[in-house]
Amino acid sequence: MKCTHQTWPSIIGLDLGKQTYYGCRLYGEGYVRRHNFTGKMTKDDDGYVRLLEKVGDGDLVIMEAGSSSFNLARFLINHTVAEVVVLNPAQLRLIWDSQRKTDKADAMKLACIGRDMRREAWPTVSVPSEEEQAERSAVSFHVFLKEDETAKFNKFFALFNGVGHPEIDKRRCKEEAEYRHEIVEELLTGQAANIARILNDGMDLVQLQLNAVEQELVNICLRHPQQALAWLSMPGIGLVNASTLIAYVGDGSRFSKPEQLMNYAGLVPKLNQSGISNIHGKVTKMGCRCVRRNIVQGASSILTHKYNPSCPLSRFAYKKKKELLYQDKEG
Repeated sequence: MKCTHQTWPSIIGLDLGKQTYYGCRLYGEGYVRRHNFTGKMTKDDDGYVRLLEKVGDGDLVIMEAGSSSFNLARFLINHTVAEVVVLNPAQLRLIWDSQRKTDKADAMKLACIGRDMRREAWPTVSVPSEEEQAERSAVSFHVFLKEDETAKFNKFFALFNGVGHPEIDKRRCKEEAEYRHEIVEELLTGQAANIARILNDGMDLVQLQLNAVEQELVNICLRHPQQALAWLSMPGIGLVNASTLIAYVGDGSRFSKPEQLMNYAGLVPKLNQSGISNIHGKVTKMGCRCVRRNIVQGASSILTHKYNPSCPLSRFAYKKKKELLYQDKEG
């Protein structure tokens, strides 16, 4: 179905790579005429400046969300009067289901979305400010470091199990670096001891990095005290959860209803339809991983604590838990 409720001088689809971008400009009556171009992902005459020559006043520019798309989107918004739209790549079935995957073809398909798809169906993503993007980078880096720390600790414990020492105190290993170093010298010899020392050095470094990043998370909360107090007042929300929600959700004003936030985090159930049956499956996980990860961890912490009848979240969580237990018994 053609998009007839708004027209632009031209529609430009941009497919962004790490070093280069490919563009497809549709213009003319019905947007059937096409012009392809390319450039570098740099802020010079071969990159962003060259792109400005291709974007005219009132054009529509469409790109996928990615590591470099927000920076380019802000540049175009600040230096042109074009309409810049960033789309969620996970919801672009036109590109995901395509058998032809080239940068030039993807740029053309992005332009065709602006031409052929109704605006209400575009899976748009808001363009964050530089401050918001920096805060999100700090949060995502914390997730990366925690996963790296977990992988190193698992390898450390597996090493001890492999040589017949499963009795080491795992909690103490995580909390006391000195204890980790001591048990290596006491219990391990030869090559196993050498590998454990390397792992210990890596874990010491990761924990130092985590301390530094967690201070950045504190700074995020301090820069947004009203939002931080609101999030921290909720059970299951701590420093990491609060800073993550501030960075990605903010004050929540861009979500008009709770279902939009659930969809943004990928916490809506999959729906399989066949005939008259509608089967709800597990969550899609097609959304912001950082937000979903921390919401799930916060919910888990509520269930692990003693039931608190005065807390609405605690009452709701235990109610749902009873419903699931009842369904399992009935099944």
